[in-house]
Amino acid sequence: MSLSPRPHTDAPSLSARSPPRVSPQLRAPDAAAAETGSLDAKTPDSRAGRDADDGDSLCGVRLGFDGVFATLSVTFIACTSVSCVAEEAMYKHLPGFDYFWTVAFAELLAFSIASFAGAGCVGTLNDVLKNRRAPLRLYVAQAIVMAVYAAIAKIAYKYLNYATGTVLRSTKLVFVMAISVVWLGRSYAPVEYAAAVAMIVAVACFGLGEESAGTGNDENHSMGYVLSIAGLALAALQTNMAEHAMRDHGASTLENMLYVNCIGLVFVAVVAAYVDGAEAVTFMRSTPHAMELLFVRSVTFYFGALTFTELTRHSGATPATTVATARKGLTVLGSFLLFPGDKPASAWFAFGVAAFFVAIGLELKGRLVRAESRKKEAGNREGSH
Repeated sequence: MSLSPRPHTDAPSLSARSPPRVSPQLRAPDAAAAETGSLDAKTPDSRAGRDADDGDSLCGVRLGFDGVFATLSVTFIACTSVSCVAEEAMYKHLPGFDYFWTVAFAELLAFSIASFAGAGCVGTLNDVLKNRRAPLRLYVAQAIVMAVYAAIAKIAYKYLNYATGTVLRSTKLVFVMAISVVWLGRSYAPVEYAAAVAMIVAVACFGLGEESAGTGNDENHSMGYVLSIAGLALAALQTNMAEHAMRDHGASTLENMLYVNCIGLVFVAVVAAYVDGAEAVTFMRSTPHAMELLFVRSVTFYFGALTFTELTRHSGATPATTVATARKGLTVLGSFLLFPGDKPASAWFAFGVAAFFVAIGLELKGRLVRAESRKKEAGNREGSH
C-alpha cells in the first residue's frame, strides 16, 4: 500500500503560461508555509505534465515514490526541528538576547541568496525580472507585511515560552480561513471549522497555563499574545496577497517569492540597522555560540522550507501539509522535553497540548475531505465531456 497518495494532475495552473521546469531549490521555497504548515488547500499539485518516473527518484537515486516521500518527509522534519531548537536556544538561553530583527534579516538573507543563485544557474532569473506579471506595488506591500510579520512573531517570544508561541503561530489557519471567507468568498467543510475552534481552545489553555504558573517574573504574557495575533493576521494577509499575485496576475511561485524575499530583505535590513544597530553585531560576535545558533537557524530553516517545497511538488499539497502539521506537534513536545525551565508544571498546559493535537487531527481530516472533494469534482468534469 502506498504511504502517500499520488496526486491527480488536473488542477488548474497558477499562471497563464507554463513556467520552465526548475529544480526544487529554484522554486523559491515559502518560509511561512513551511513553518506554519498552512499551505493553501487549493494549491495545485505540481506533478502535472511530468514523467511518471520523476517521482520515483531523488538526486539521481531511484527510491520509489514512497521512498522519495519518506526521505523528503524525514529531511523536512529533521531540518525544521533543528531550526526550532536553535531558535529557542538563541532566544531563551543567550543572556541578554534582544535582537529579533537581526534574526529576521539573517533568515531573509539566506532565502534571497539561495533563490537568486538558483534562478541564475538555470537561466530563469532574467525571465522573471524582465517579464514580471504582478504589479511591483503589490510585491512591495506584500514584502513589508511579510517582514513585519516575521519580526514581531519573533519578538513575541520575549513574553511567551516557545511552546506557547508555536501553538499561537499554528493558529494562522484560523486567520487564513477568516480572510478567505470575507475577502475571497471561500467556504470550508464543518471539520475545518471544528479544527479552528479546537486550535483556539488550545491557545486559551496555554494562555491560562502561562498565567497560572505564577513564576513571579516580569514577563508580559498579554503583550506576547497581542504580538502573536498581530503577526498571524499579517501572515494570513500575506498568504492571500500571494494568492492574489499568482492567481489573478499569473505570477509564478518563483517570481512571487524572489520579489517578496528581496524587497523584504531591504526593508528588514533598514529596520534592523535602526532598531538593533551595531550592538547586535557586537553581541553576536562576543557571545558564546550566538553566531553558531544564528547560522544553524538560518540555514536549516532554509533547507526545511526547500524540502517542504519539493515535498509539495512531489506528493501534492495535502500530503505535504500533513507532514508539516505533524511536525508542529513534535516541536511543541520537543520544547517541553528539551527546555523545561520556563514551562512550569500546569494542568492547563496538559489540556492545551491535548486540544492542540485534536486540532491537528481535525485539520488533517479537513484537508483529506477537501482533497476527496476536488477529486470528485475532477471526475465529474471528465464525465461531462
